[in-house]
Amino acid sequence: MNKQKRLFIILVVVLIVCLAGYMGLLHYNKYKSDDSESESTSVEALSIESSTVRSFSFDINGEQYTFSRVQAAGDESIEDSTEESEKSISSGTDSTEGSESSETESSETEDVQWVCDNDPELKLNTSKIMTMLGCITSITASEKFDADTDVSDFGFDTPQNTITMTTDDNTYTIVVGAKNAMLSQYYVKVNDDVYLSSTTIPSQFAVTLDNLIQSDDSEDTETTAE
Repeated sequence: MNKQKRLFIILVVVLIVCLAGYMGLLHYNKYKSDDSESESTSVEALSIESSTVRSFSFDINGEQYTFSRVQAAGDESIEDSTEESEKSISSGTDSTEGSESSETESSETEDVQWVCDNDPELKLNTSKIMTMLGCITSITASEKFDADTDVSDFGFDTPQNTITMTTDDNTYTIVVGAKNAMLSQYYVKVNDDVYLSSTTIPSQFAVTLDNLIQSDDSEDTETTAE
């Protein structure tokens, strides 16, 4: 009789352990499901190629400044180098030499130049301009609001900044509203769509014109690197 009781107790313990393991597995699967669902809620507010941007403007101390892309000195060499490569292939010339020349010319054409339309004589820090451009050409959000959402408390009436960006085909208006302190994210309007995003636009665009001017030190650094 005692033997049967011990066996019964062992079976009960095994059953409890199995039940606990099963409940733990259910909890784990639910956690993974919730985590995957959270990741999938990430939405793309804006994604365009930086190379298509022709100009963008934003506010600096209450005044609007516009920055435009200008044609670099070697931009016309791409077509010329392509024609030369085709000629060398047809004439049986060694392609290695032509390839090296083409790569050199291609790297030269990748140099992007920007000017401030308000003062074209200023020499701008291209690296800083490109960093700012990267913030506004790729914006990811955690939430997109419905069109009928009341956005009166989102800070768009007194925005932190309003950015207008012109590409080859379109014009985009990006308005950065208030910060949601609880989530540490910003309300951002891209044209007519409103998002909640952890974008770094507010910090990247909190600059003065002096911050964007090429300094003598950075110019020396670039010269040394060349």
